[in-house]
Amino acid sequence: MSSIAVFDSGFGGLTVLKQLQKLMPDEKYIFYGDSANAPYGEKSAGELLELTSEVCRRILEKDKIKCFVIACNTTTSEALEKLEERFPDQRFVGIEPAVRWAVRENPGKKILVLGTTATIRGKRLKAQLEELEGRAEISLLAATGIVPFVEGQNPDREKFEQYLRDVLRPFRKDTDCIVLGCTHFPFVREELQACFDKKIRFYDAAIQVAEATKALLEADGCSFEKDDQTGRGSVLFMNSDPGKIEKEKELLKEYD
Repeated sequence: MSSIAVFDSGFGGLTVLKQLQKLMPDEKYIFYGDSANAPYGEKSAGELLELTSEVCRRILEKDKIKCFVIACNTTTSEALEKLEERFPDQRFVGIEPAVRWAVRENPGKKILVLGTTATIRGKRLKAQLEELEGRAEISLLAATGIVPFVEGQNPDREKFEQYLRDVLRPFRKDTDCIVLGCTHFPFVREELQACFDKKIRFYDAAIQVAEATKALLEADGCSFEKDDQTGRGSVLFMNSDPGKIEKEKELLKEYD
């Protein structure tokens, strides 16, 4: 039984893995967090391609892979096509900020897109914004302090919460909803909500990615193999910093 591989710059991709498990609980998974090289959001396209190519190679050493799920908006924006060229025999599913979804449900309203620097500047988000021009009032913010906090690189919660209040202050009163443009960001929904004067709706593309992955595997006839129970429902955790593997397991259990 081959695996679905999910990878990210660190712990953020666990939010995508959780949605995949909810939708396809019988599949076997490999999760790779590249915590030693986090964050990806400040790296060049060339650096990203080399880092993620190495991640794919390491995963392929462990098992046959039916699909790579890129649980990183930055990597999807900057490296997806190149990865497909480097690994032509593999299927890839990427992720991008759920701006279309947010605009569809909030036409004419004020939408804040949070992301890494690379995602906010990236071509995929730019294409979405051009497509949706005039349909909502969309603001962009590179929230660079969130990934290091989630990864445990800057663990001071008080300073982190002050950082969020500072960067979100211009949006505090008028924002109607927030697009979480990085898979790390759902881990701090409560801290984000605390920065606003009213209840905020959050849009997380992980749900859409899980649905797209399931549809791709079903269309290709390679979804869960009922006759092969090997590793059914299991997750193999990997990390470029092996000391972070236990934290991956812990966070996956805690996240809902």
